[in-house]
Amino acid sequence: MKRNSIMAGYYIFYFAAVGIYLPFLPLFLARLDMNSLQIGVLMSVGPLAGIFAQAVWGTLADRYHRRKEYLLIALTLTAIISISLSFGKGFAGLAVLLLFYALTNSPITALSDALVLNTLEDPRDYGKIRRWGSLGFALTAAFGGLVFSYLDLAWFGAIEGIILFGCLLWAKSLPNPRDTSQAVSAMPFPFLSVVKAPSLVVFLLITFLFMAPYNAYSAFFGWHMQALGASQWWIGLGWTIAALSEIVVFSKGSAWLRRFRPQQLIAMAGLVFTLRWVGYSVVQDYHLIVLLQISQSLSFALFYLAGVEYLNLLLPPYLQGSAQSAFNAVSFGISAIVGTVGAGWLIRVGDVQLMYIISALFTVGGIILALCFLVKEPNLTSEKQEKI
Repeated sequence: MKRNSIMAGYYIFYFAAVGIYLPFLPLFLARLDMNSLQIGVLMSVGPLAGIFAQAVWGTLADRYHRRKEYLLIALTLTAIISISLSFGKGFAGLAVLLLFYALTNSPITALSDALVLNTLEDPRDYGKIRRWGSLGFALTAAFGGLVFSYLDLAWFGAIEGIILFGCLLWAKSLPNPRDTSQAVSAMPFPFLSVVKAPSLVVFLLITFLFMAPYNAYSAFFGWHMQALGASQWWIGLGWTIAALSEIVVFSKGSAWLRRFRPQQLIAMAGLVFTLRWVGYSVVQDYHLIVLLQISQSLSFALFYLAGVEYLNLLLPPYLQGSAQSAFNAVSFGISAIVGTVGAGWLIRVGDVQLMYIISALFTVGGIILALCFLVKEPNLTSEKQEKI
């Protein structure tokens, strides 16, 4: 089997598992009579641990050139813990389980992306591989929306765990490139070398301003839909449409990255994010909100694609594990903590419309930073990478 087909199949499996976890964990917590603030806190426990876990996993993988090996370990542990989530009860018990889940799950996306980027002949073709992950997410989100209309939501963890074990078996066939041309092992902490890279702090701040609202949306989309009268099926359909819309961007991404600089695409994604949150704050019909999910393509998918490519240009291949870990730590760690807890509080003292208005203001701040700093940067080249 060709390497690209193997990597595409892996992304289908992994994001199929995410397609069960992300949409249905908040609904599972609501089923246990957790209020919006409790859901926000529980959804932030994992990201808090993930910030530190990603730094450690990424550093070890880069330092010892063992990205695939660490990926297999993370998948195994995550599958086991995922199954245990189906039996979790009580606020404290679930907090502990979600903590351990994050310690093992948080590095998977970053390690996967770094592995794929180092395998592809042209890293700009990353989107052509990643699009299969969106398909996997769409399939299980639709499947979950249908199945959980009849099956108890408590089974979401067991279903995710089974899919992850399938992903683990497939991942054993992944290519395993080892870039030993640079003495990463001589660096005491490669993650620090990444953080010192020029422009990275600004990029990570923009990431925070874009992704804190996105994580707030992810945590409370199902809750919001239920409040408007939507069934599990409609909630699953909403996630499915969002994931399917990503495929277009990931498919065309390599062509766009050859035509535009990633910094320009980041600013464009921020504009769509802003319009998206304004739309969600105004629309009160869940059928129309499902249609608005199409905007996932030119907001999240475009930003993520451009962000991965920006880091690929900014930093050399031997630091990509740590680079992608830093990106994911901010995207789904720091941003998730602020986004989910903040959203839970805003909904409790106000309403979900207030959450989306504040989200739009956040993304406007990110757009301003992108236009003032990133877009004005000179073109990134391999010569710049060598200076890191």
